[in-house]
Amino acid sequence: MEWFERTKPYEADLIADLNQIVKIPSILDPNTQSDRTPFGVDMARALAKMEELAARDGFRYGRVDNMVTWIEYGPADAAETVAILTHIDIVPAGEGWLRDPFKPEILDGLYFGRGAADMKADLMSTYYAMKYLADHEITLTRKIRLIIGTDEENGWRDLPRYFEVEGEPTMGFSPDGAFPVVNGEKAFQTVQLRFANQTTGDYVLRRFIAGSRPNVVPGEARARVSVPNPVQVQNEFATYLAQYPFLSGQSEVRDQEVRLLLKGVQAHGAYPQDGENAGTYLANFLRRFAFNADAKTFLDFIGRVVHDDIGAENLGLRYHDDVMGDLTLNVGVMRFSQNGQGTILLNFRYPQGVNVQAVTTQVQRHLGDFAATVEVWPGGMEPHLVPETDELVGTLSLVYAKQTGMYMNPRTSNGGSYARLLKRGVAFGGQFPDVPVTSHQANESTPVANLTRSMAIFAESLLKLAK
Repeated sequence: MEWFERTKPYEADLIADLNQIVKIPSILDPNTQSDRTPFGVDMARALAKMEELAARDGFRYGRVDNMVTWIEYGPADAAETVAILTHIDIVPAGEGWLRDPFKPEILDGLYFGRGAADMKADLMSTYYAMKYLADHEITLTRKIRLIIGTDEENGWRDLPRYFEVEGEPTMGFSPDGAFPVVNGEKAFQTVQLRFANQTTGDYVLRRFIAGSRPNVVPGEARARVSVPNPVQVQNEFATYLAQYPFLSGQSEVRDQEVRLLLKGVQAHGAYPQDGENAGTYLANFLRRFAFNADAKTFLDFIGRVVHDDIGAENLGLRYHDDVMGDLTLNVGVMRFSQNGQGTILLNFRYPQGVNVQAVTTQVQRHLGDFAATVEVWPGGMEPHLVPETDELVGTLSLVYAKQTGMYMNPRTSNGGSYARLLKRGVAFGGQFPDVPVTSHQANESTPVANLTRSMAIFAESLLKLAK
């Protein structure tokens, strides 16, 4: 019997358990953080739900510092461990949903909900792969440990602490990427620009807001401006939007102030080419007007220097590596408040051959009149690469080829998964090559058929790695 035929009967139960996880808005919540809930109450609820499933199914499980839950199958005293590195936290829902992101729904063969693609569905598919092995009482040599983090979308404060307490597994994969094997992951570094917000004259930028996370392409941007002729700004804004069919927006006049809303296309910051950055487009529109001082340099930098430049060519950072590919840039957060302090967060993904010092140096060189300080955010990662000759890479590649009928070479990803925390760690699934990427986007979804399709690949992979 083929592996997919073995896992297909689990589909209904898998979906029922997945629904329970997706309904929990496991988003970082500073308002409910405590020692017992270090990333918020809902995150703790999500971990507790996974532990409830583990108890139901007879797995060993435990928790580290209320940050990480682990679930285990195989010989408890095994000298070696195969790890599955996952996370249960998600990014905020954002705007543009056609349905409630926390009431999962199946429509036309797609499973909709925040976290469906990143990465609650793949978490559940790997859990059920373990469950399949346990249900069939398959004897293993290495133990398998499913490790569930809660801070992947933010500061990565969880799994490093887990490794301090529990040690580093022998090898492992994270189903937080794509098929086939992703044996290389580019560096990711966020650079913060901080600056004063002084502006006077006839044109005053009172407020500009776009983006909430450096690793998300902003889908919405807002600005408040005081201008001599508000109707002129309104008319030019309508004309500007008409030039770009993928943009939408609206404007409102209050006395001499114009309030602008521009909507682009939200996407994962690792793949800025999949989105349309609402913040840089709004700045690109506003820079035509006679703003001065800090407002002028702010709008010029994000509306000209880094606008529509995902290769960071205007910053002198265009770079290509034959193994790991191109450097990319996402302008994730933009803030300006008159007479306050402003912030821009630039999120870079780069291959081997580039380092953070080169990035910050080039950003500083291209600020021009922009009186901003350049700082590197903590928590960045350097490039990660596991050789194709490693047992881990070869085994996973062959399982994927066997089950899909197609061998595909290992590759490098712009995204960052927990796999890079292991010396012998790769990303593997659950995004199939023929499925559009919807991670971090409105109406996030994954094909229902791929839930047990992924489960089948994971189950055989775990069997071969652990036996």
